[in-house]
Amino acid sequence: MRTTAAILTLIASLAACGPRNEPVVHVPDDTPDCPAACRHLRGEDGSGLDCEEGKDLPDGTTCEKFCLDTQQSGHGLNPSCVVRVGKCSDMDRLQDFCPAP
Repeated sequence: MRTTAAILTLIASLAACGPRNEPVVHVPDDTPDCPAACRHLRGEDGSGLDCEEGKDLPDGTTCEKFCLDTQQSGHGLNPSCVVRVGKCSDMDRLQDFCPAP
């Protein structure tokens, strides 16, 4: 009888310790903000900026295309944060404008 009770307790314990689903962190995709970020860096939105990061690359790739391609390849550039910078040197500290969740 004790053996049966022990086995039932063990089975109940194992069932309770089954696999658990980990919470899924949803990171919003801010890729649609690429054009606004590039306009902001070029000062076309009234920001007064004229940052190198907003200019075309030497091969002619636009800021918008570079941002979209980079974002879509899984390397976040945080364009939703870029639109918050007040001066070009702020690009080195984007985390101050959009801290990680």
